[in-house]
Amino acid sequence: MSNQEKDELFVGWSADLPRADRRFLLAASLGLVAVAGGAGALMALAHESAVGGRWDGELRDWTGLLLAAPYPMLRTLDIDGTPRTAFLATSGKTAVRLPPRLPGQIVRVRASLIARDNHAMLAVADGGDWIAASNAAPRGLTDWPESVGQTVMLSGEILDAKCWFGAMRPGFGRTHKACAALCARGGLPLAFCTNDVCADGGEAPLLLDAAGRAHGRAILPLVADPVLVRGRLVQVGDVTQLRADIEAISRF
Repeated sequence: MSNQEKDELFVGWSADLPRADRRFLLAASLGLVAVAGGAGALMALAHESAVGGRWDGELRDWTGLLLAAPYPMLRTLDIDGTPRTAFLATSGKTAVRLPPRLPGQIVRVRASLIARDNHAMLAVADGGDWIAASNAAPRGLTDWPESVGQTVMLSGEILDAKCWFGAMRPGFGRTHKACAALCARGGLPLAFCTNDVCADGGEAPLLLDAAGRAHGRAILPLVADPVLVRGRLVQVGDVTQLRADIEAISRF
């Protein structure tokens, strides 16, 4: 290579960056970090949260009456000292499988609490030893009064109860549709929130068919979409149910 060719060679970097340039790049980098942090904080503040919803993640023992229908659930005094219903779920997006002969009995469940207002769910510990029979006295847990309320027509959204109770933020809306469909397909309880309840908390009845049974997979396409439901409100213990057949649910 000739000397002329060497002189024309351009090197686009320098091991010795001028001090003024180093100061500029450092200031620019810090500024970008600050802007990104501020934008993240603003997005977090603007993000809709599950009002009152929480999943404490702490495993503990819960004692109560085990019920299998319409969904696996535990009627217990361990939440606030009064008879309360807590639905049972795995730590993932599937319902629990109850051991035979235990439904209808007093049991001990190893689980963490998911709670939102008066709604509760227990995410059971992984493994096969999360449940066992218990010798504890029922103390009023067997009383299960049922009262049939009025026929209603409500507009709102079908939710998977686990996410809305506090496992996900937000646990409703189009952004949550795919997750809600997976939870519903996995057999987790479905709830219904009216338009003014989804974001602000409050009562979200358990959604069942007209006979008080869990809906099948036919309801999956309606989950997390705006729907109109014509059904009947039924109070069973401390749980409010909205009973409506699939034919009484339509998009709007």
